[in-house]
Amino acid sequence: MKTDNSFDRKLEAWGSRIPDDVRDAAVFVTDTMELCWAAAQAVFEEKATPEAALAIYDRIRARMAEAPSEAGIA
Repeated sequence: MKTDNSFDRKLEAWGSRIPDDVRDAAVFVTDTMELCWAAAQAVFEEKATPEAALAIYDRIRARMAEAPSEAGIA
């Protein structure tokens, strides 16, 4: 993700009007999706697709649901 992006600009513009838990969740999902895209590119190289990144995201979330304390969410 680019340093200057619409997501960060929107968070900045909304400021404290966004509840902390919503902000935290949005940042978590966005950061995790960025990680998933990088993982898809690492595994599938030039054949990486957004759908592959979403599948990786789904697997991460499923793993976190199975063992929340091991995933760092207790």
